[in-house]
Amino acid sequence: MSVANEDRSFLHVMRRVAAEHGVVTEVLGKGWIIRFTKGGIVRHAYGYSLDLNSAATHQLACDKAATGEVLAAAGVRHVPHLLFLHPSMARYAPHAGNWARMLKACDDFGWDAVIKENAGTGGRGVMRVRSMLELEQATYSLFSQTASLALAPYVDAAIELRFVMLDGRCELAFSKERPFVVGDGQRTALELLAERAQSEGFGRDLRRLIEEYEPDGVRHLATVPPRGSRFLLNWRHNLGQGAVATLVVPNAQPEALALAEAAAAALNLRFGSVDILLASSGPTVLEVNAGVMMEYVARSLPEGDALAERVYRRAFSLMFA
Repeated sequence: MSVANEDRSFLHVMRRVAAEHGVVTEVLGKGWIIRFTKGGIVRHAYGYSLDLNSAATHQLACDKAATGEVLAAAGVRHVPHLLFLHPSMARYAPHAGNWARMLKACDDFGWDAVIKENAGTGGRGVMRVRSMLELEQATYSLFSQTASLALAPYVDAAIELRFVMLDGRCELAFSKERPFVVGDGQRTALELLAERAQSEGFGRDLRRLIEEYEPDGVRHLATVPPRGSRFLLNWRHNLGQGAVATLVVPNAQPEALALAEAAAAALNLRFGSVDILLASSGPTVLEVNAGVMMEYVARSLPEGDALAERVYRRAFSLMFA
């Protein structure tokens, strides 16, 4: 769901809540930055991040490999992300090259790995690699856009949970469930998807799925799923790429909730979210986010706007506590 900065639910909520607290707002950067002023106190929002986390916590959460290092040191179960730097960075962070270590990592991961920008968001540029050629293609492609990559094992998980955390407490939890079609053994996934779009209409979820498809996803649609099989249209769980959010009672997932709390504590995260994969081996932390983006929740769930506003209200009040 692509939303212009000036039309973000977050921006509207912040303006409304600030006015109720007698806080003056100034919108900068075409809606991406908000300056809050009350008396001699000035606070900011940048993107979906509020003036609550320390600079170090924010940087750690934005760095997938660094997040993994901190979680490992704290004994928090997580998906490891190995850092690889562009060769041009060797003059600043000396290394002997990437290929040998990349190949060893893929061997260790059983040649089913995920490679991504180390500081990327939204699932864009995230690629699954299952051969040496795919690894090489993905690495060249990503290094043309960024100076640092993260390589992680692919974890097969039916559901990913997101826990929105505020000062050690879970304020909201929801699952991210991927879209699928049911195979008939004759038609491709694309044909089945077209039939679904024709019967259901081209709604928000399908629009997001198609608009944000990565090249590997397009190739995936040429598959003919076996009759009666549940064929996932995207292996990624990102809401921005077609997954659907469903509210979850946090206490209904006690092990995952405890893991989210431990991850937030390990990074000293005051306000942010923790993504947990529900894998067959048990829940494991995938990523930690220092910003809390709830546009999809606000616009697609029943009473989603009220839920998002409740979370943002509590976070806002802490900025001026």
